[in-house]
Amino acid sequence: MSADVSVGSEGGGERTPSAAAGAAEKLRFFLQWAVLAPSRNNTQPWLFEIAGHELRAYADVSRTLPVSDPDGRQLLMSCGGALMNLRLAAAHFGHATSLEILPGHRQDGLLARVRLEERCASTPEVEEMFRAIPRRRTNRLPLDGREPPEGLVTALLREARREGVSLRPVEPHQRRVVADLIAEGDDLAWSSSRYRAELSGWVRSNRSPRRDGLPGFALGMSDAAALVHPLVMRWRNPARAEAERDRRRALGTKALVVLSTRRDGKAEWLQAGAALQRVLLRATAAGLFASYFTQPIEAPELRRRLADAVGDPGAPQIMFRLGYGLEPRPTPRRAVEDVLRRMDRDSPRGAALAIQRAPAAASTPRAASDSGRAGILPPPPGPAGSPGRLEAR
Repeated sequence: MSADVSVGSEGGGERTPSAAAGAAEKLRFFLQWAVLAPSRNNTQPWLFEIAGHELRAYADVSRTLPVSDPDGRQLLMSCGGALMNLRLAAAHFGHATSLEILPGHRQDGLLARVRLEERCASTPEVEEMFRAIPRRRTNRLPLDGREPPEGLVTALLREARREGVSLRPVEPHQRRVVADLIAEGDDLAWSSSRYRAELSGWVRSNRSPRRDGLPGFALGMSDAAALVHPLVMRWRNPARAEAERDRRRALGTKALVVLSTRRDGKAEWLQAGAALQRVLLRATAAGLFASYFTQPIEAPELRRRLADAVGDPGAPQIMFRLGYGLEPRPTPRRAVEDVLRRMDRDSPRGAALAIQRAPAAASTPRAASDSGRAGILPPPPGPAGSPGRLEAR
């Protein structure tokens, strides 16, 4: 991890913002947790600007994956996860936030704005998820066959619903069809020399000084194997082996789930990323890891067949398995100064973007008016005493 995030992500003592810090300094401080969000190939495709009480999130188009993520869907999901982490950090340190999602096509790449609001008390729900941020890992190694804790998957389904997103388990009678779709997606992707070349560009040696991409150790490789793997990938087609491995993993895992949204646009992709991060942090708090099956969702025909196979009327956005395994080393992260391209301490505060007392006490982002403004609605009624919902791969 970079120096900016090592305290939060690798077990050091937690720092706190200076008592004299203004809103802009606090938002910059909270970015230490935002940059720990997951992203495809660890591209970390986000950029931020701070203007007084407001943080603006942008897509870093220099980090797009035109072959494996042609629509930029996973890029926006990653940014949604980063915003979730930032808002959780703000809540942990005693600040409510408000959010505006800006759907549609903007030339400047602005995705969303987060404003720091009044002081507020944290909650046990916020604390549990905040503590899980630096512990969350994508585990690309084998997971064992132990069952998740009783009731956890059901609890995760509820967490996703609080974000206006559907999380659906793949039932036993659906498992073989879905595993075949995963294998078909693997074969389609890995048979493409363009796909292999794109991925190889993000694989790093174990001793690389780069703060992005996938070090060989994240793929279970020795130092020597990690050095030659990018070259091997470009020239060898491992489609059959990859397909069979993922088929076995899909069939053998105890918890295989699909996260979907009602509609399929940029605002929904950000929302899906927020919901996914919330689910991942809950799973992390229970000691579980996640790994992803993305290939069938990137192929339009396979994506439609996946939705049919699991009986989901919405748009599948990500599929992943949950399980126990050896804790992987954390992948590197870019420093805050590498993703913060402008900071203005003195901008006027302005009105709240969308009132929300804390991430755990709120609601669902929705596209609102023709101007692209997104509001936050109250959560659906739940059991008495149940926590509210958050916003935030």
